[in-house]
Amino acid sequence: MMFDGLVMAAVATEFRQNLLGARVDKIYQPSKLELIMTMRQPGRNITVIASCQPEAARVHITHTERKNPLVPPAFCMLLRKYLIGSRVMHVKQLGLDRILMITFLRSREDTPKTLVVEVMGRHSNIALVDDASSMILDSIKHISADVSRVRQMGPGIQYVQPPAQDKLNIVFVSKEDLDNVLCKSQENTPSMSLSRFLVSSLAGFGRESADRVLREAGLVPDNPCSELDPDSRGRLWDVLMRLADSIRNGSFLPCPSELLDSAYSLKNEEYALSRQKAELLDAVDSNIARCKRKWKAQDDEISQANQDLESRKLGELILANAPRIGTGMSSATLTDYFDPQGKDIEVPLDPTLSASENAQRYFKRYARAKRVLETAALQVTMTQAELEYLEQVSITIQHADTQRELGAIRVELTEQGYLQAVAEKTAKRKRPKAKGEVALLSFTVHDYTVIVGRNNKENDLITMKISRPDDIWMHARGIPGAHVVLRTGQTKDEVSEGALLVAAGIAAYFSKGRTDSKVAVDYTLRKHVKKPRGARPGMVTYDHQRTVMASPNLPVSGIMQ
Repeated sequence: MMFDGLVMAAVATEFRQNLLGARVDKIYQPSKLELIMTMRQPGRNITVIASCQPEAARVHITHTERKNPLVPPAFCMLLRKYLIGSRVMHVKQLGLDRILMITFLRSREDTPKTLVVEVMGRHSNIALVDDASSMILDSIKHISADVSRVRQMGPGIQYVQPPAQDKLNIVFVSKEDLDNVLCKSQENTPSMSLSRFLVSSLAGFGRESADRVLREAGLVPDNPCSELDPDSRGRLWDVLMRLADSIRNGSFLPCPSELLDSAYSLKNEEYALSRQKAELLDAVDSNIARCKRKWKAQDDEISQANQDLESRKLGELILANAPRIGTGMSSATLTDYFDPQGKDIEVPLDPTLSASENAQRYFKRYARAKRVLETAALQVTMTQAELEYLEQVSITIQHADTQRELGAIRVELTEQGYLQAVAEKTAKRKRPKAKGEVALLSFTVHDYTVIVGRNNKENDLITMKISRPDDIWMHARGIPGAHVVLRTGQTKDEVSEGALLVAAGIAAYFSKGRTDSKVAVDYTLRKHVKKPRGARPGMVTYDHQRTVMASPNLPVSGIMQ
């Protein structure tokens, strides 16, 4: 639902019907660009949200609860200072713009204060203005001259309304004015669509409102305005006048807050999920890049160590030819006694060292290379295991659909040391422990139950604790993915090929190969799956496997939580 000037008109009407005379009880700021105000009317509380988040800028009555932060921001503290205990005196919309002004008064001795909510996409803002001086007491976003030369917002700055747009207001417009604007548009921009014409010519119209009006008038929104004949103009005028009447009498879009609350609650959940995913992926991806750099450095070190194994031979040759080597020589041509053919070899030397010291330098290089090679294999294996684990976590994050799943991943990453634990000031309060078992994702496939691990802890749980030795364990071959277990129960009958293919499709779907047409999936009995000592969550080894090619798909029915 697009929040345009017409929606703001409906919100303003609803505010006048519900908020006039209401006393401000509570104010808090749940996020940097979001404000919550609770107002008291006889027998009921009314909560208002005002947000200037670019992707969800709006103002309306809300029933959605939000967390009150422990430490209120400075803007919130200022609003509490001036508005707590005051009452709503006026609610005004600036024309049909997306600007709402709510005026509060605490007592007759006080100066009225106006909360200005500007819903203008990335330029949205919320400001508290002193009515006597028109001075901004503070704004939720400070806009300096460096950011905007046209209009600044911040404490001590005179409040100036946004520059007026040269658009018609349908509440006051005449048919002649609308015809004149349409004629100019048909002459100058005949290919402009009807929808775009309304948006660019009439105040308060967004694309959704324009399309709705045009369809009600029997017109196609994408048709060019040059095709608008007199009959079509008449139908459009009638619809616009009915809309203007509904705005004047307050019948346009009754109960807009319910629609906005529902639409933006879902949008906020999607945004919060996307934001949490991005945060976790950023942490995981940076560690994946670190592991890859570490692996390359280890490979380079191993390569250099293999070359340095020749240093022992060079040291022996220097000692054997020590009388021929003097200080100041940068290299020496020596007979290679280790070569059956006795060929000469050029040996680089440090001219500042004697023959004996040069030999010792080569022996030290050899000793270091030997130490590196003794531990390198283990270090590379550990780096590869960490990289495999992080890539698995990355896929799990990308496939997560709920904040609960992301929360479990965040706990796992914190326990593994990839994220710092957030020290809350409420840590002294003991959080209630979750009751019952973890809600696992499962499917019914050909009368079998198939369980899926949506994170590494769930992978460990279903593989190492829940599944039985004769259950069938599945995993996408060679790529990150979820553990999938097909529970065979007590039956000794062989699982049908159809059930195996469907279960393999689930394993392919919950893997990095989700977008591929076919994915190789390994399956084996659970008793052939082992977890190495000290392995990270979700990391296992397996054998006795078979491989099947499966399409990444979920069963049409039979999904259980």
